[in-house]
Amino acid sequence: MKKTLKNQIRKETKSIVFGIIAFLYLVSGLYSQDPVYTQYYQAPLQINPAFAGNTYAPVIHLNSRVEWPAINFAYNTYSFSVDRFYNKYNIGAGVNFMMDNSGNGIYKRFRMEGIFSYKLKIAEGSNLKMGLSIAWGNNNLDWEKLVFGDMIDPASGFTLPDGSTLPTRETRPENLTVNYADLSAGLLYNTEMFYVGVAVKHANSPKNFYFSTQDNVNKGLPVRFSVQLGGEIDITYDNVYLKRYYAPSILYVSQSGLNQLVFNNFIDLGLIFAGIGYRHDFSNSDAVLFSVGVSKEMFKIGYSFDYTVSKLSISSGGSHEIGVTINFDKSTLFEKPYRYSDCFNMYR
Repeated sequence: MKKTLKNQIRKETKSIVFGIIAFLYLVSGLYSQDPVYTQYYQAPLQINPAFAGNTYAPVIHLNSRVEWPAINFAYNTYSFSVDRFYNKYNIGAGVNFMMDNSGNGIYKRFRMEGIFSYKLKIAEGSNLKMGLSIAWGNNNLDWEKLVFGDMIDPASGFTLPDGSTLPTRETRPENLTVNYADLSAGLLYNTEMFYVGVAVKHANSPKNFYFSTQDNVNKGLPVRFSVQLGGEIDITYDNVYLKRYYAPSILYVSQSGLNQLVFNNFIDLGLIFAGIGYRHDFSNSDAVLFSVGVSKEMFKIGYSFDYTVSKLSISSGGSHEIGVTINFDKSTLFEKPYRYSDCFNMYR
């Protein structure tokens, strides 16, 4: 009996964790960060709107991330984007959709944005791109799935002997759905050898919380600042459109007092590509990152695994990602007007 009760309480503890996390987000919004893909090069519009228009023909990015699956499938993130460059006007344009599912359906976020960029030629092979995104966001909370500490009986657990449950003293929001408008911007400078970019997401700090009385605690969705730095070193040429290359990169993200730094080493050998990286959150090591994939004509499919090395440990299940890129630049339906003179091949 005691063993059964312990197992029950252990199981309910997972729900308590998500109850606390979700409630803290509702009250203050100070303890959360936007999802960031390990394969961010397969989801470039997620990190900087200035990446819009890296191809002359349309390019589609599909992404799925499952984080800590052993903890009740803690976080699932899915995204879809399509964009292209309009050479006649030096403009890139695209759309990006993102859905984030936390705590196995407890808290869901949906974001739909239109993205525009303008490319300014500085010199031969040197460009500055300016990006802007305008988004609509929707947050939805399933209050009935939340389990708070005062709902757990020390003797019986979450369910009492008569089959009932204890009520919580936490206040239920009047509206469990929140909609908001969101603005983001970014700059991206590149040469044929390296690039550096900066981006500000949620620049208007939109109000996305549930309790209007909390304005003195949270002024809105925390601004996310990021820096992207990387380069490309050619290994060999097969032809002007097929490269073998090595691409080191660094991604820094800061939001609501939380920081992460990602180092990544990416190598593309034509049919096969692979990467190894490392993520640190400035207080402790977070994960070692492994990725591998195949590329054939207009299709690129990659898988990555985050081996957790923090105190959370690998017992969390790590994180798993699948990224798919469909680049019509490499199809027979489109013909590029010019050869690219940049170092963004890993993003295509």
